[in-house]
Amino acid sequence: MSAVTITVLLLVIGGFIAFAIVLQLKEQARLEKLRKIASLNNQLRQVRRYLDEMPPQYQPKDMRIWLFTRMLAIYDQLLSLQPDASLSRRRNHLAEELSEFQESKQKRRAQPMNDELKIIEVKRLFESFKSFLIQAQKDKIVGSDVAHRYKKLMDFYHYKVNADYHAYLARRAFLSGKMESAIDLYKEALVQLNPIQEEVEAQPIIQKYQDILQEIEEDLALQKAEEELTKSMDSEEEEELDDEWNKFIEGSTFQEKKRF
Repeated sequence: MSAVTITVLLLVIGGFIAFAIVLQLKEQARLEKLRKIASLNNQLRQVRRYLDEMPPQYQPKDMRIWLFTRMLAIYDQLLSLQPDASLSRRRNHLAEELSEFQESKQKRRAQPMNDELKIIEVKRLFESFKSFLIQAQKDKIVGSDVAHRYKKLMDFYHYKVNADYHAYLARRAFLSGKMESAIDLYKEALVQLNPIQEEVEAQPIIQKYQDILQEIEEDLALQKAEEELTKSMDSEEEEELDDEWNKFIEGSTFQEKKRF
């Protein structure tokens, strides 16, 4: 075999190998792109879940705004990987939603914590959000101060949601006239706040429950005093009626004996 033939064969083989490497690199790039797209779509669903399912009372305005901006950033990353008209529309709708929320002065209505299963699900959201924050901090998407503040809030809400549940049951008991049950349930709500009683955010809540508890206890004491007074008056009236009846009987007997 001549040197020319060998050279040609080597060039062909080399070209084939180079072509195979290029194809492999392209395939790896394609797979990496698909992986990134899938990861970003998962993040979109995750952040949307926090926005939609985390009760408003456990979602301060600045945290909700951060979630909106995070979601917009994810949309931008997706659009850079796969420009798409429907994706762009969804991104614009989200930007409008954020703008409306920022401009709105109306306070979002709190969701009543009236079910134990709901509380379990809300607590799972808290834990999931904390994990999301840890990853965001690793990826340098959020600053350490902001991440620490939100994680601390989630820890606070973890206990507050239990207190909210017992306070809800206590209010229902009170409205049903079950004063003693309401007192026990408000006391349990305060017990649930014990682990976070030193937190600044917990102080007004504790004071509120204590004030309500004192008011119900005073009402109950007054109610019992009135009942005792009523019983005492009824007893005195009954004794007076008995005395009058006895006098009447005695008088009637005397007159009857006189006739005979």
